[in-house]
Amino acid sequence: MVTQTSINQKPDIEQIIPVITKPMIGEICHQVIFSYGDELRLDFGDMSAYTHPKLANLRKGSWQFGTRATPWILKQGDQVLTSSLPVNIDTEIDDSQIDAVKKVVQQLENKELIDLQIDDHNISLTLLFQGDYKLILEPDLQDDSGLAYWELFMPTDQVLTVGPGLFWECKSSY
Repeated sequence: MVTQTSINQKPDIEQIIPVITKPMIGEICHQVIFSYGDELRLDFGDMSAYTHPKLANLRKGSWQFGTRATPWILKQGDQVLTSSLPVNIDTEIDDSQIDAVKKVVQQLENKELIDLQIDDHNISLTLLFQGDYKLILEPDLQDDSGLAYWELFMPTDQVLTVGPGLFWECKSSY
């Protein structure tokens, strides 16, 4: 079954997303990696090896959250610790910049996810962690790349995809 809708339809995204993600609250973030560029992937819950032989040395969480092509900010309290790297096609990003950001973001590892809040006006998403850490995603609703803003792979073999625009869906990951 595929649940697909936009914010202009019911159920309201501020109501349905917390229902879908409620089982994830209280899970520990075990791994923070960059999947592509500065797109974050956070692995929560039980960690296991990938089934494909070429990936057997890698581990994944039962919940996998990915930021896709969405700007993000990491805060502790009101202090900004780091953010996604600015996109500039004329400037190459230095590996030391990526390493510095990675080191800061990895502070989320071994932290409990306390809450997940979504704003239905701009689809911004805030993940609240133990230690007053906040990972804030701020999608650009004018972005015409066609990419989702973020996605969540769940242990139920479903994927929740939000964006582009005011679109979201929850469907089988197969």
